[in-house]
Amino acid sequence: MKTLISLDDVESIKRELIGMLPDFKSSHRVEAMARGLGWGSNAALRAELAVGPQTRSPDSRVFSEYLKEHGFQAVKYGALEEAVVRCKFAGTRSAVEAVMAAEPGLSMNGFRTDDFRKSRQEREDEFRGLREEMPSADGVLQFVRACEFLAQVPRRATVNRTSISYDWKHVAERFHRERGEPDSYVSNGMFIAAALHLGFTVKRDGTGPNAFLNIAPADRPRRSRGGDMLAKSVGGPTRTAAWRNMMVAAINTGLDRGLFSLDAGDNRWGDGEGVYRFDFAGLPAIASVRGAGFGELGVSVAVRPTERAAEFVRTANAGFLAGDAFASGWLERKDGKWLQSPDKPMNAFRRDLLPVIARETVEPRGFAASGPFRL
Repeated sequence: MKTLISLDDVESIKRELIGMLPDFKSSHRVEAMARGLGWGSNAALRAELAVGPQTRSPDSRVFSEYLKEHGFQAVKYGALEEAVVRCKFAGTRSAVEAVMAAEPGLSMNGFRTDDFRKSRQEREDEFRGLREEMPSADGVLQFVRACEFLAQVPRRATVNRTSISYDWKHVAERFHRERGEPDSYVSNGMFIAAALHLGFTVKRDGTGPNAFLNIAPADRPRRSRGGDMLAKSVGGPTRTAAWRNMMVAAINTGLDRGLFSLDAGDNRWGDGEGVYRFDFAGLPAIASVRGAGFGELGVSVAVRPTERAAEFVRTANAGFLAGDAFASGWLERKDGKWLQSPDKPMNAFRRDLLPVIARETVEPRGFAASGPFRL
């Protein structure tokens, strides 16, 4: 997110970073900040800002990598962005909180929907976690991106029912990519929050997470056909074989690492969801496991993961947002031990990966690779 940075801002950001990372060496913390703000060194930062403020985009990844290269491993994720938000976007965070107070059913994903395969407590915990992310540094910056896009779109008198908020949020992302933003992501929920804040008419689309808005169709969204495609329930022998191999490999790895067992409800990864990385046939992979109620285990897995896979793989239909191959389903552990899904499993595959994954032979360890599907 581009923002104007002055020498006074730098001093404020430094103070925030001291509070967040008090055990880090001052010189390393300052040099990491300079690099995370787009300069090659603190000296270069000060030389340029002595002339006047500069527009820059905070990059927490660059900030963290510099500190890790100098021996500081326990770097709080998003520390630089959080410091910038505290200094530059305190009012914006208050605006996000005001929208949250007015819309108690809104979270990062959009309007609340419940997965009734999960227990009531699990649903409450999941919604609360997604809602708590809204005023985070990442959530605030997404809100700002959405506001910048919405500020320049034409409005109409009535809601536009040809496109939903999820379509428009992709247009907002394209808007920022075309401006050279290093991070253009906007979640569906923060897009809706920004629209509400700016006074757009927002009508929920039935009982789903999306909404219709009164945006004039001058820049009608292009339907996603590639990089942002969500997983769908798609069958066929090749896809089913690939889905099975990915699911079995993820479960085998989780069992090997002691994250869970085949006993009903025996989940050992701690609070929330267990996310872990592993190797699948020489390719990088990432999996997420979560309690699904009634002794079941929800499993999602991605091969050749994206940079934000650890965030997206937790979602049952993440698709290409999580990786170039994606699969999700459940492991029955109460009435038996078997992998289950609807007749057509949830999956998404890039063309080059589908045959590679399908022809692997991955044998389940202590459970069956198929069985009856139960809700």
